[in-house]
Amino acid sequence: MRGLQKLRNAWRSLLESAREMLGFRSIQASSDVRQNIFSRVESAIAVEKNRKIFPFRKIEIRLQPSTKSMAREFQSAFMGNSLLKSDICRMLKDADIQFPPELEISVGLDEAIASPKKELASSPLYAMEFGDSVNTAKYDIPEIVLEIIKGSAEQSVYRIKKDRLLVGCLSRVLDREGRLVRINNVVFPDTGNEINTTVGDMHARIWFDFKRQEFRVMDESSLYGTRIVRDGHMIEVPAESPRGVGLRSGDEVYFGQACLRFKMIRNAD
Repeated sequence: MRGLQKLRNAWRSLLESAREMLGFRSIQASSDVRQNIFSRVESAIAVEKNRKIFPFRKIEIRLQPSTKSMAREFQSAFMGNSLLKSDICRMLKDADIQFPPELEISVGLDEAIASPKKELASSPLYAMEFGDSVNTAKYDIPEIVLEIIKGSAEQSVYRIKKDRLLVGCLSRVLDREGRLVRINNVVFPDTGNEINTTVGDMHARIWFDFKRQEFRVMDESSLYGTRIVRDGHMIEVPAESPRGVGLRSGDEVYFGQACLRFKMIRNAD
């Protein structure tokens, strides 16, 4: 399945990033644990109506190192800056897997307990449980139409049914090492158009809030900002606010000077 292959590619990329970042001479144990955890998450994904959903609100992980050196390795590999939690969410997003916005991921680290060598190979290095399952029927996404009314985009009208859309001036955004970090869904290419030059490469995102049953827009610290015009009134979208601002059908959304009209053509079931 194409979606699951995308998921596997996502966690393989995360594994490679972890190896480069941690710089351990030998991080086989933490790599194996990370891979097994990602595989467990993948195995829990449900497929319904051609949608892939992670149907739980909670993931509980207990790391169980068998030696003190392994405990230190696990501390650096999984605990610092909530690495494992953020990697799981990123993996699901990169693979277009829908998951509850309130997903809680707790990661605990047990103290290493000395065990006979013959037991180490068979001792589990982690325990993992999923909890608080969700009703996947609530995870249907309304279809929306985005009509470009200022600036020039790759399409004049976008008809989309996705829970997350990224807006920018580049189709693909690369980091300094040339690695792909983002693929924009709505693109205002910087081809000399004065309006388009006000759109950043990672300008904003639009996503569907399943709890509120509405689409919201978030500005990602763009240079020229993001605004909504509704009934003749302007609403400023705060930069980097994770809550964003809710959208209504008929809103005009400005990314710098570029603008599109947002329309939701049907309500969620």
